[in-house]
Amino acid sequence: FAVPSLEQVGREQSVPMSPKDAPSVQAMSHMGQIFGESHSDSTAMIVLEGQEPLGEDAQQYYDELISELRSDPQHVEHVQDLWGERLTAAGAQSPDGKAVYVQLNLVGDQGSSEGLKSVEAVRSIVDRTPPPPGVGVYVTGAAPLLADMQHSGESSILKMTLIGAVIIFVVLMIVYRSVITVVLLLVTVGIELFAARGIVAFLGHNEVFLLSTFAINMLVALAMAAGTDYGIFFFGRYQEARQAGETRETAFYTTYRSVAPVVLGSGLTIAGALMCLSFTRMSIFQTVGIPCAIGMLVAVVVALTLVPAMLATGSRFGLFDPTRMIGMRRWRRVGTAIVRWPGPILIATLAITLVGLIALPGYQTSYDDRRYIPDDVPANQGYAAADRHFSQARMMPDILIVESDHDMRNPADFIVLHKLAKAIFGVPGVSRVQSITRPEGTPIERTSIPFLISIQNAGQQQMMKHMQDRVDDMGAQAEMLTRQIELTKRMYAIQAKITDVTLDSVAITKEVAAVMDDMRDHVADFDDFFRPIRNYLYWEPHCYNIPICFAVRNVFDALDGIDQLTEKIHMLEGNLDDLVTILPELLAQLPRTIAIMESMRNMMLTMHATMEGTFSIMDETGQDATAMGQAFDAAKNDDSFYLPPEVFENPDFQRAMSSFLSPDGKAARFIISHRGDPGSAEGIDSIDQISAAAEESLKNTPLRGAQISMAGTASTFKDFEEGSTWDLLIAAVSALCLIFLIMLLITRGFIASLVIVGTVALSLGASFGLSVLIWQYIVGIKLHWMVLPMAVIVLLGVGSDYNLLLVSRMKEELGAGINTGIIRAMGGTGKVVTNAGLVFAFTMA
Repeated sequence: FAVPSLEQVGREQSVPMSPKDAPSVQAMSHMGQIFGESHSDSTAMIVLEGQEPLGEDAQQYYDELISELRSDPQHVEHVQDLWGERLTAAGAQSPDGKAVYVQLNLVGDQGSSEGLKSVEAVRSIVDRTPPPPGVGVYVTGAAPLLADMQHSGESSILKMTLIGAVIIFVVLMIVYRSVITVVLLLVTVGIELFAARGIVAFLGHNEVFLLSTFAINMLVALAMAAGTDYGIFFFGRYQEARQAGETRETAFYTTYRSVAPVVLGSGLTIAGALMCLSFTRMSIFQTVGIPCAIGMLVAVVVALTLVPAMLATGSRFGLFDPTRMIGMRRWRRVGTAIVRWPGPILIATLAITLVGLIALPGYQTSYDDRRYIPDDVPANQGYAAADRHFSQARMMPDILIVESDHDMRNPADFIVLHKLAKAIFGVPGVSRVQSITRPEGTPIERTSIPFLISIQNAGQQQMMKHMQDRVDDMGAQAEMLTRQIELTKRMYAIQAKITDVTLDSVAITKEVAAVMDDMRDHVADFDDFFRPIRNYLYWEPHCYNIPICFAVRNVFDALDGIDQLTEKIHMLEGNLDDLVTILPELLAQLPRTIAIMESMRNMMLTMHATMEGTFSIMDETGQDATAMGQAFDAAKNDDSFYLPPEVFENPDFQRAMSSFLSPDGKAARFIISHRGDPGSAEGIDSIDQISAAAEESLKNTPLRGAQISMAGTASTFKDFEEGSTWDLLIAAVSALCLIFLIMLLITRGFIASLVIVGTVALSLGASFGLSVLIWQYIVGIKLHWMVLPMAVIVLLGVGSDYNLLLVSRMKEELGAGINTGIIRAMGGTGKVVTNAGLVFAFTMA
């Protein structure tokens, strides 16, 4: 009463379910470190589902939710915000646009106390951030699913206990037909269970060992079933002795002497088999070993002390005397048949066991835990919402990590990374690969070399009309040049006439100059003769007022201009002489100018014709390149993938690289979605194929020495499969050896011990094979991967105590002969073993 409840201790001491040395767990942890995202293997998914395609209100809510999650670094280490980035948004949204998801890396490993608190914190954030109308929000993924499994396991303990008690009560009432006997037996079982729970809780609370919800459920079921079996052993033997005529005291001693070694051996066998789980590597098995073994030892101690004490006390009052005759005749007949026809009976028994053994080779298991918990748990509701819009395995991806010794953020390494992504996508069973070269799960649009070539031609195509116009202008210019040549030729003809006229003008000018010289001389003679009169006219002060005087004076002034005119004519004569020299030279240049212009026109026409044809070819070539690029892009053909260097400077692309490449660029990850169930045999087998395809794709490339590792759902299941196989082998072999030693100490017979172990192993294989036959082949449900290892351990221990009870009783009856001893042993233990087996089976169910 002074210690917390077993369930509370289990929550406080909960351990991670994944083995730390598993390659997938190490890869997940290492990826979190090199990407700077997390230090655990705990991941969760938040799914937004709308009744209509998600709109702006959903985007705003999403941004608010992301902000809230990032503001809680104590529980959320990293948020992979794909929908918030333009380049990766389509990769996180469903094809119908009605759903989107975001992946979280949580603090604490999956199943640990810290991890469970992180899941609760995320759900609390979602609960206090209401979505817009018509939008549902679900928290799902590996960590929330495991948290819901543990919560379901804890909540089912009380229900399982009550149902088990009712089943035990009904079965025991049918067997003993005595309410007092049944109630007292149930009281002893309750005390055994209470004591086992208390001691295990005390030790767990003081950190002697770690616990898990699975261990608690197993402890409760085993304690109830085994405790009831031991009570049935004691009460059944006591009533048999009383029916044989022994007194109550003698019957008690006979019972204790006969049953106590069997109970001790059975308890040690079950506890030892459970203890062998401590040798395993998987924590889910390790947490079952010591706690359940201690619980079984406590149940054995109570069974060896309290049950006999109650039997001794109650027998004094006749409480446990048989109320009716115990029918042993049927089991004696079975024993008689075995004695008379051991061979045929053995063959018939082996034939029955073969039915189960034949079904074993086809055994298939499932690692999808969500199939084995109620559909209404929150994580399963989230998976169901995701399945309505995404592929089945979208919420359970695998991740391949490639680590290089250099920065891979360059065009050459991206070609190799894309080749690797294509190799993974080509593996059978893989439906989607997201990487930096395929952020949406499909090749990036417009990244094929043909399309890049067409893009380079796009500018040229855009300039083609302008260039064609300039070519047309060149043709117009040639036409204008032709007209200019014609004008120049006319100018040449005119210039020739001008030259001729100029020559004539020069001759005339010379004649005029000669005439002017004569005129000047005659005027000079006249001036000399009339100079006195002229002087008088200039001297006369009133000449301006005398018309005749002023007129004559002006005539003399005009005669003075004859000298100036003569001088100017001689100057004109000199200029005309120069013009006579220049004009012929100018006239001689015009034919050459015309020839040059004609040559220029011919060259321009030739260039126009050449460029016209060239541009026509360029236009056709550009159209072909554009069509080829569009065809490659529309076909999603990425055989010639290439990203030019300038893309790496794009801010959107740099943000996208942060989701798929480590900060130093030396590691890249690929998110892989399977076509079917990742937990199926096909999904698990594909992990080796994916790794092999990745390694092959890196041969003879700059990344040939890169390290490849895998994490995620199927890779974890693969590690579970391998780990559970080896753990099962370790636990089974050690349990068989331990059981053999215990049987050897109790029976003190090598052959008897060997027979017990052999029959237990045979019955184990047959019983599990029948389970496979019923559940897998008839019902169509694959058994959970935990069923086989736990069935092996439990059935090895429990099967031994039934055999031990029979063998021990045979040794008691050997005094009457071997055949008689077998018949009596079968008659005395047949019904007890059957009742105990039914109770154990119903309780475990």
